Amino acid sequence: MRIIDKTAAQVRSLTPAEEALLVEFATGSLNGPRLLQANQLLMKVRSANQWLACDCRKDALPVLNVTLNGSTGTLFLKNNPGTAEHAPGCPFTKDEREAEEREAQPTPPAAWLPPDTPLRLIGDFRKASEGTAEAGERREQQRLLSLLLTWIEISGLNLYATHLKKDLTGQFAELRSVASRYPLVERVPAGNYLETRLDMKHMMMLKARLRETTAFGNHRRHGLLLDCIDQVKGRKLLNNRSADGFDFQGHHLYWGGSRASGPLLALALYSPTSAGSHFYELIHVASVPVLSRAHLFPVYRDEEREPLKALVSLIDWMAGKGVKVQMRRPVIGGQVMDELVLTSDQDRVLSVSLLEQPIGPEPDAENFKRFADFKSLETFRKYVAGFFMRER
Repeated sequence: MRIIDKTAAQVRSLTPAEEALLVEFATGSLNGPRLLQANQLLMKVRSANQWLACDCRKDALPVLNVTLNGSTGTLFLKNNPGTAEHAPGCPFTKDEREAEEREAQPTPPAAWLPPDTPLRLIGDFRKASEGTAEAGERREQQRLLSLLLTWIEISGLNLYATHLKKDLTGQFAELRSVASRYPLVERVPAGNYLETRLDMKHMMMLKARLRETTAFGNHRRHGLLLDCIDQVKGRKLLNNRSADGFDFQGHHLYWGGSRASGPLLALALYSPTSAGSHFYELIHVASVPVLSRAHLFPVYRDEEREPLKALVSLIDWMAGKGVKVQMRRPVIGGQVMDELVLTSDQDRVLSVSLLEQPIGPEPDAENFKRFADFKSLETFRKYVAGFFMRER
């Protein structure tokens, strides 16, 4: 068994002890410190974007990748599709049909999560005898993004009005207040195990609380880290508090179907990597682009940022003239997420999209406008101002 990069160039051969460890891992016979040791070895391979090549055949090279079990947050080995089959009797031979069926399932859309209902964002550790993950693991991953979007909706971050404006401290206070209504598991409020700052100090504080608590009972201990970050690059969360960033081992779930540049409001799941371990890591991460580090209003695509800033400035200007306008963005449960709905205290409603290309069906409304139909940002601003301020 050897480690290779994705050009098939050899990085190094495994030692006999490492190979014996992975054989036991593949057959599900590890527990305790040796299971942790195997996970750490595999995590290094995965983090370096490398694969494992099996030496069970002389004529071809069966290749395995280190994959994450989305339900439990633990690692397993998967045979790369299209590469050679293992020799008969090789301990790394597996039937991957069920895994392929799971991957073929479409990713479910983000859904509203009701308060006071256990979230169960991550499965409990499985015993070796219990087999592999269930088919619903991708839905469990998706719950983290659903949770972030639900918190944005309830806390009012997707609503902007001059008289409702809050500073960054106030915006995070709203998020923490909402989190207290959501139990991670039965009778364990998410707010008790939530840190709203991503740095080593707050990760250690959260780890200490999780290690000392008995509130989780027999369930896997886990907490949440929520912060505004600069970007997600590879398997790293990058912000201005760490030059190296913070590694995560799971999936990055992002809103809108495509990645966007920062700043991003990110929610990360924090948990031990194996049963009985005191080693905690960031598992899955969900992110939503926001307007700025000081204003956590959700942005659907990067191209919206400049016209959105212009709309915020315009709403503030109209408020100074005595015209109160609110801007709301549906983030969950709506058909057209790029739609912004502006309403005034005089019951005037204007629906706008800031994207160049439409997404989904165009709303069947008389007062719907696309920014792309205007010659310039200034022309668009004048139209919106005139719509709400005429006959005043």
